[in-house]
Amino acid sequence: MTLSLPSAALSIAELDDLDHEGVVRFVRVLEESGHRMVWIPEVAGREAFTTAALVLAATRRLIVGNGVARALERVPKSAASAARDLAAGYPGRYVLGLGVSGAVRERGIGPLPFLRDYLDGIDATLARRGGTVPRVLGAYSAGITRLAAERADGLITFLVTPEHTRWARETIGPDLFLSVVQWAVVGRDRAAARDVARARLAYYLTLPHQIAKLTRLGFTEADLAPPGSDRLVDALVACGTPEQVREALRRQYDAGATQVAVSLVGPLDEAKLDAYRALAADHRTAMERTH
Repeated sequence: MTLSLPSAALSIAELDDLDHEGVVRFVRVLEESGHRMVWIPEVAGREAFTTAALVLAATRRLIVGNGVARALERVPKSAASAARDLAAGYPGRYVLGLGVSGAVRERGIGPLPFLRDYLDGIDATLARRGGTVPRVLGAYSAGITRLAAERADGLITFLVTPEHTRWARETIGPDLFLSVVQWAVVGRDRAAARDVARARLAYYLTLPHQIAKLTRLGFTEADLAPPGSDRLVDALVACGTPEQVREALRRQYDAGATQVAVSLVGPLDEAKLDAYRALAADHRTAMERTH
């Protein structure tokens, strides 16, 4: 199927730190502010599909994507059934995002053949139960990026430079949906913004598949040594005034992104909620377009 999704979205990692009622309040603020789509990463403990169900139930129009659900966390039958029921229960509002890390090698299989077999299992379950589910793959390697073009409706990337976005677009062709998650810190000077960004980046600098990806993007061992060099942080995180952040987003669009999903870094406080509201206004007036 051809994905037709908003060109502007959010990736909301804050849900890991919120209880049930906190999630409901937060996503309703996002919807009431005018945001149209959120991606939910599966990182620090929240289960992908139950969290997607919670956000869908708490909102009226918000499109929700798992961005991405970890394939290693569940068998294909479970993922397919959960995704199928969410897509059926909330027509036009749910997208399945799947990803796998190099940790799968501990099972004696590489990420590419594992994910190919996983998609076979997804397809078999959907064929048996009926229904369709729009899906994207989280990918950085050439093999899985090409797999997204062959077996999915799109691609979602994370912590990448515009150079990677340009390469991904060239790899998948001109038409496939491509969402790029862009970290941003708004309203702080560069030194303060770097401190905020490094606090979140620290976890990802411990992950071999993220280190491998960033090395392919040209970052050195010195750049990647915790807490990350200024060069690394400045390349991966849009910092500064709203206009400086908008310019960073434009670079991702210009490089070939169909959609840019902003992830605001830092604690969820009133200042950050105000930044989310301002970002929604930006989307409405300057950046909204559809695929």
